[in-house]
Amino acid sequence: MSNKKVEEPSFMLYNFKWKEEGREWQTLEVVGHRYYEDTDRMILFKENGGIFEIPCWNKMYSDLGQDWADKVKAQHEDELSKGEEDAEES
Repeated sequence: MSNKKVEEPSFMLYNFKWKEEGREWQTLEVVGHRYYEDTDRMILFKENGGIFEIPCWNKMYSDLGQDWADKVKAQHEDELSKGEEDAEES
């Protein structure tokens, strides 16, 4: 039996901020989010594998900061480098 450590996937976390008109801002640290237009709900993906649902999303405001922009940039750079690796293997 091998004693190799299995590397856990690492996710970039960012703060997802939202509020309903007339209410306080709420913040949740997440690894991703997705809007479901057909049901008008935003799903936030938590680091522990859980989800958090925000119903009636069209009545909300959001504020994504530099941490979110950094995550998107890193993901884009990752995709570009994977595309280059795939092209080299062909």
